[in-house]
Amino acid sequence: MSRLLVVDIGNTVTKAGIWEDSRLAEVSAERTSDLRDLSDVDAFAASLLESEGVGEEDFSMALCAVVPQAQALWTRWAEGLGMETMVVTGETETPLYLQYRQPERLGADRLAAAVGAAARVRTPVVVVSLGTATVIDLVSADGRYLGGLIAAGVETGLAGLAERTAGLPRVEAAGDAPLVGATTEECMRSGAVLGAAAMIEGLVSRFEGALGEAPEVALTGGHAELVSRVLRLRHRVFPHLVLEGLGVIWEHNRR
Repeated sequence: MSRLLVVDIGNTVTKAGIWEDSRLAEVSAERTSDLRDLSDVDAFAASLLESEGVGEEDFSMALCAVVPQAQALWTRWAEGLGMETMVVTGETETPLYLQYRQPERLGADRLAAAVGAAARVRTPVVVVSLGTATVIDLVSADGRYLGGLIAAGVETGLAGLAERTAGLPRVEAAGDAPLVGATTEECMRSGAVLGAAAMIEGLVSRFEGALGEAPEVALTGGHAELVSRVLRLRHRVFPHLVLEGLGVIWEHNRR
């Protein structure tokens, strides 16, 4: 029986997983910039697929990407293997009813994360993707993808401060983030991490007022665990919502 390779190509990290029996069984990750040619993609994918003891010929692939060149590389790799491939876009049919006015410009990773969240928790749900950008999306109680907000990611904001100012250093997000920083590094880190948490808290409160009920909150992305530690509202962390959403979208389109 054919299994599904699900691939999420982000600006910073590419994740790939195996979707089987409506669940994610295995996940690997690599920096997107390190997957430069077909041999890199083949080695990365082969290490994941061989861990399951099956060959590439036993797989189909569902893919979403925010890096067009990397998407082209992966689809060329799959074509070379004769692998059936679905490239998910903002216009792909999903279990959600799309109310986004520009589906052709909607990031497929946003849509996949929303589908993954709606499959995991009750709706309405606020989906917070904490990666290169911080993206906050809303799915209504009746399964409508309503859209959301895009802000600078935690690391992106810190890098921007270092690049656009003369006196601020480059600071990593990981580390102590006290409420009141006592060094420049602490102040920057606290501003990024606590600022992200406060933004999420404030927006969820506003969403609740607009919806008339408290939504579930699902966090995903590379900084989800970091922000989760300081987030003062009920939430759950799902590390691989995009991959899970790709699996759900594939199954939805095969019915």
